[in-house]
Amino acid sequence: MEILVLSDGGALVNATVKKLRADGIEPIVLRDPNDKAIQRALETPVERVAVVARDDIVALRLALVVEHFRPGIELVVTVFDRTIAGELQRSVPRCRVVSLADIVAPSLAAPCIEAAAPKRVGLDLLGQLGGILNPTYAGARILIIGLFGLLSVFLLDAILLVAVLKLPLVDAIYGAARTITTVASEPEMADGPAWLKLFSALTMLLTIAFAAMFTAGLVQRLIDPRLTTIIGRRSIPMHGHVIVIGLGQVGLRLCSLLRDSGIAAVAVEVDGDAPNVRLARGYEIPVVIGHGEDREILRRVHVDRARALAAVTSSDLTNVEVAVAARAARDSLEIVVRVREGDVADETQTLVGVGHMRDIDEIAGVSLAGVLSSA
Repeated sequence: MEILVLSDGGALVNATVKKLRADGIEPIVLRDPNDKAIQRALETPVERVAVVARDDIVALRLALVVEHFRPGIELVVTVFDRTIAGELQRSVPRCRVVSLADIVAPSLAAPCIEAAAPKRVGLDLLGQLGGILNPTYAGARILIIGLFGLLSVFLLDAILLVAVLKLPLVDAIYGAARTITTVASEPEMADGPAWLKLFSALTMLLTIAFAAMFTAGLVQRLIDPRLTTIIGRRSIPMHGHVIVIGLGQVGLRLCSLLRDSGIAAVAVEVDGDAPNVRLARGYEIPVVIGHGEDREILRRVHVDRARALAAVTSSDLTNVEVAVAARAARDSLEIVVRVREGDVADETQTLVGVGHMRDIDEIAGVSLAGVLSSA
């Protein structure tokens, strides 16, 4: 079987070609080919073409060039983006699209799913309440402080009106509501003791401050993209979840796969404008913007109560740094690290033993070679 492999270079195509050769297939390999080189290669008795590229646009262009010179030839193309994959399959009838993210996500998810969740400490209700009272984003914290401040003023004012001025409960509630809406204090306050008048003046001043905080937090929550919610499916899990550092195609598929397996996940992404940050909202995946190696960020996503952490950014060194920081934050945490170079995986595992190393190029290459030899 004659197979032509077109690639933009890198470890992925090396792993694919290595596996094909191990299976007794010697492919024709063109790295960063131009159109004339592709045309010449297709003039030979090639039966199948594989486009192995990390860039979806490069993969799309190479696939269309092949279809132009040899219409109807069997094509296997690596594409991450599902929209591009759909369009390519519609445009090229004999094209089979392979998603590398779908290939490697299960190998990354397996250790996370198998990891045992830490023992629960205290009541779940108290844990959930703690998450509500201390949300991740500053805007949400300002909103919560303002809300609880207004409620506290309302309750204290109502209690004092009943206890000191002997007002009926309904009148006390009405008077407290007047105070927190800054209309005026209850008229009976004028005949009360001096300390009660001073307290009433203080609560009115505090009401102005709390109302301003509540309004500011509410406006910020309405204007800014809400990547997490205070309660609901997009709230940050409190216990037994998986922390996914890096929300590229692999990270997004990993979060989705974990959700399908019944395990909550929270993603941490350094770039708030990354395309998948917006897509994560549709998947109802909570996203925290920040550096995964930041101990404060790890604390906010509750690394102390997480089931596992997966470092799956596009940088091997960043993933190793995240793994080391997570290990320092909690020594017993199950950690999965995405790497692209086998040497990096071996050296890191030997030096610090940070967790499960997954060479995604090796995994994807072996799987892709299997597709090519059996398609």
